[in-house]
Amino acid sequence: MALVIDPDHFLETESGRVYVDAALSGARHRAPIIAVARGYGVPVDAVWIRVPLAVALERNRQRRADRVVPDASIRSVARLFEPPTREEGFSAVRIVEV
Repeated sequence: MALVIDPDHFLETESGRVYVDAALSGARHRAPIIAVARGYGVPVDAVWIRVPLAVALERNRQRRADRVVPDASIRSVARLFEPPTREEGFSAVRIVEV
């Protein structure tokens, strides 16, 4: 499996940190990013912005028409979502409640 990082979904700062902005719903989706970081000896923190499904669906309806995601896709991600854990390789897991 090859890891492709889309520049639209990450930001590298002068601090040497890399931020990945992605809906990585399962540990298997996050594993390649954690593996790359480990290969460079860099710790990986997870920031889980926990949003209730109803709120996510409502916010999605408020987006511009060309940015709306099908409700079925949002529901699917919510159903399949596996919370990030330290056991999968994160140095820390921070939860932001919305």
